[in-house]
Amino acid sequence: MTWKISIKNKTKMEKREQISKYFEIEETKTGGYLLVVSMFSFMLSIVNSYNTFFLVLGILTGVISVVLIVKNKNNIKNKVSDSQMDRWLEEDIQAVIKKRPYDKIGVSKGDLVAESLLVVGPGYWSGNGFDVKDILMKKGKDGFNRYSIWTIQVFAFTENYLCSYKCQYNWIKNTYINESTNEFFYKDVVSVKTDTISSAYALMNGQRLVHSEAFQLKLGGDEVTVITNDANLNTSSVMVSKAEKAVQSIRAMLRDKKK
Repeated sequence: MTWKISIKNKTKMEKREQISKYFEIEETKTGGYLLVVSMFSFMLSIVNSYNTFFLVLGILTGVISVVLIVKNKNNIKNKVSDSQMDRWLEEDIQAVIKKRPYDKIGVSKGDLVAESLLVVGPGYWSGNGFDVKDILMKKGKDGFNRYSIWTIQVFAFTENYLCSYKCQYNWIKNTYINESTNEFFYKDVVSVKTDTISSAYALMNGQRLVHSEAFQLKLGGDEVTVITNDANLNTSSVMVSKAEKAVQSIRAMLRDKKK
């Protein structure tokens, strides 16, 4: 039994390490450039009657270039694929929302009258309570960006009111902070939509969000907003589709409850 638990914990640790390395590994061409310098140095050494300076320079840059090229190839070989990262993100978010939101809201799944809805969006800016070293982004081979910090928003439907749970999720450390809950009577919901909104977030790479795609649920004196995409965020369409599904489902529930 202890052996099985140890294997399971080791597997979880390896997964977190691989997720972290995905964001940290940088593919570089430095080794190739140094190899060119090495070859050029050897040529100059020969032209100058085996000049010692150029000969030593060629040997040093040659050795360094080989080391860097091998290291770069190993990094690329061991790097987790984009599709595997997407599967892990879905898996980890589902693990977070399996029980935690309902405990915080104070309802059981038996109280629900419809499937709960999930809206997620990246958090690539400081000021959300995380160490800036944990706020990372990596562009995948498919052209879309992956992020280490996510906003998770869950909506749960009971007979008389709509429950809301929100947190900020650190994917690398598998932790969440800034949890908040709320509940709204269906009659108090003014509108629910996906929309383009003005935003002023300064991203970690120096760019700024200006016109962002967002999920919005508006009430008489409150509002729930989750930014799902932006030209500078460049997340996949899966994030936006989750928001659109949530809008459609909440609208259908509102029409039913307001009859």
